[in-house]
Amino acid sequence: MTSTVELLRMRPGQELIWASPRELLNVFQADEIECHIITVTVDILRKFNQTGKDLGEFSLETVRMFYEDAKKAGFEL
Repeated sequence: MTSTVELLRMRPGQELIWASPRELLNVFQADEIECHIITVTVDILRKFNQTGKDLGEFSLETVRMFYEDAKKAGFEL
């Protein structure tokens, strides 16, 4: 993608589209290389509020979520 952005600098009027990124990281990568357009799903957009979050707390929230899902499914620990 980076080399394509560089090639397009020599072609005014043409832009690169990063279509269907699979994760939030791809949005930051597209921004870093100055990709012209990026399409994202609503699911990825919803993850933006998690950026800058304390990773320790984020990890605990994830473990709690798995624990609650397991309990709802009838599993016992």
